[in-house]
Amino acid sequence: MSTSNGMASMAEQSAGLMQQVQSAVGSSAEQITAQLLYQLIIILIVTRIVVWISRRMLGQTAVAGEILAGVVLGPSLLGAIFPDAMQAIFAPDTSSIFVGIAQVGLILLMFQIGLEFEFKEHLRRGRSAIIVISVVGIVVPFSLGYFAAAWFWDTLSEPRPNLLAFRLFFATALSITAIPILGRIFMELGLSHTRTAAITIGSAAFDDILGWMLLGVVSTIVVSQFQPVSFALNAAAIVAYVAIVFIVVRPLLLRWLSKTMVRGQGLNTKTIAYMLILLFISASITSHLGIFAIIGGFVIGVALHDNREFVEKWKERVSSFVYVFFVPVFFAYTGLRTDIGTLDTPRAWMICGLVCLLAFVGKFGGAYIASRIMGESRRSAAAIGVSMNTRALMELIALNIGYDLGVLPKQIFTMLVIMAIASTFITTPLIRWLMSEQRRELEGSPKSSSAAVDLSALKER
Repeated sequence: MSTSNGMASMAEQSAGLMQQVQSAVGSSAEQITAQLLYQLIIILIVTRIVVWISRRMLGQTAVAGEILAGVVLGPSLLGAIFPDAMQAIFAPDTSSIFVGIAQVGLILLMFQIGLEFEFKEHLRRGRSAIIVISVVGIVVPFSLGYFAAAWFWDTLSEPRPNLLAFRLFFATALSITAIPILGRIFMELGLSHTRTAAITIGSAAFDDILGWMLLGVVSTIVVSQFQPVSFALNAAAIVAYVAIVFIVVRPLLLRWLSKTMVRGQGLNTKTIAYMLILLFISASITSHLGIFAIIGGFVIGVALHDNREFVEKWKERVSSFVYVFFVPVFFAYTGLRTDIGTLDTPRAWMICGLVCLLAFVGKFGGAYIASRIMGESRRSAAAIGVSMNTRALMELIALNIGYDLGVLPKQIFTMLVIMAIASTFITTPLIRWLMSEQRRELEGSPKSSSAAVDLSALKER
């Protein structure tokens, strides 16, 4: 009897397995695939249109248009005007797949940001000024955000997040600077060879190091639920992993990549496959250690950035696809979470204005004061302050982490996204105006290679 029951059970399992296989290639799978393809087509088309408008009509960089396109596709515009259409396009059936694509794209993007992070090169020029401007540019906005966060927390409706967690993430969100877009702006405006650009990029690079360390610490504290022992264990595990990557894994990888390049194989398909496996393993490890998977991608990128030949080949073969495909999906993913309609009262818009004002005053003011202390002119210090106030992509990554942890409620998340967009859009015209004299001087004199700062690695595209 037991044998016949076992055979029946096996038959049932086989039938269930066959049914799953059929469903994976059947009409339901095809329906989900078609739905996902519609989403991707619409995202890419809308992104190209908004980028074109932003560049041609508004004088903005491509990433500014891509951020705006994400908001256009979300409940703030498409959902407000055509709610049924938005519901039909971004159907719940494909939500998990859509989120998965966005997160994989973020892992690849953070890997590329790590690869392009030539910190030593940026720090070499004007080291004292760079360190002072970047440190003050972090401390001032973080302090303002931390102490002001309690008032913003009181304005939230119940249930509220943990106050300390909210204060830490709110303060961190006000401290972020987006180094990649700064490089793009300076290049497009023909200002990449100026002293102000060199100081700004160096300060932003150091700022990014401090900002990501701060974000990692804050995330670990929140994940450990403010338990000292749990936090210590999580932090120790993360430090141990990073140490293993840089002490053990990094030399082996650099040696292997160098041999691969010397043999003339370049960045072939096999090498890309191995790098993706390593990248996803690292992302899985950091995810299990209590911080986000994207940090694993960033760690591997920083570990390999010394091999500039590999970096250039990766940019040639892989980076463009990440920027063209995955980044717009991430912005759309952020846009779907951003609902300007939640700011439905004059009081809510007043609070949003205060968030933007606090962010701008803290970041601009800190960088401006530090620049003046280090001997910069008023105009140059103002240009540095405006540049350091740029948030863009880096801010949105930090905001999504806070949202996923449940620390940033939807309304505050929306306000901070608006702040990130506003800070990005005001940067280009203000830099163009503040550095107009430097540009005229640069055009009137031959470019000195010794005075130039190489920003090619910082292209957002």
